[in-house]
Amino acid sequence: MNWEALAAVGEILGAVAVFVTLLYLAIQVRQNTAAMTTSTYDSIISGFNDVNGIVVNNPEVASILHRGSADPGSLSDAEAIQYAFLFRCWSNQWLKLLRLHQKGALSEAEWRPFAEEAAQAFMTPGATLFKAENQVFADLYEELDKYAGQQISAVRLGDSISQGDA
Repeated sequence: MNWEALAAVGEILGAVAVFVTLLYLAIQVRQNTAAMTTSTYDSIISGFNDVNGIVVNNPEVASILHRGSADPGSLSDAEAIQYAFLFRCWSNQWLKLLRLHQKGALSEAEWRPFAEEAAQAFMTPGATLFKAENQVFADLYEELDKYAGQQISAVRLGDSISQGDA
């Protein structure tokens, strides 16, 4: 075998090695993307579950949420603080989702249900007062205005399911 043939075989083997390496890297990137997506969704759901668990596991907090949403003036000072911090927790979650959406980590189809839910939650009298007093979330409120009025379910925050809304 002459040197030219040997060089040609070496080039072919080099090209195959580059192709195999690129294929391996593509698989690794896809697996990493799937892992990051799973981690992101886990963080989202865990965050909401943590806040929702506070309401579900504590009837007093559930009452504060219900009364504060419908008539914030009916809350004592301590209850108003609890209500505000509960909404701050949810707002932090929704803001995290907005930032993920803005960075392209959350598609419009993934962001929309959360945005519609948040827009609906912010329509109550208590949440409207929270918005006025917490302008740190102003860009979130501006984004949610695009989704206002798009009801995601028949049950609105503060409504009683026992009243027949479903």
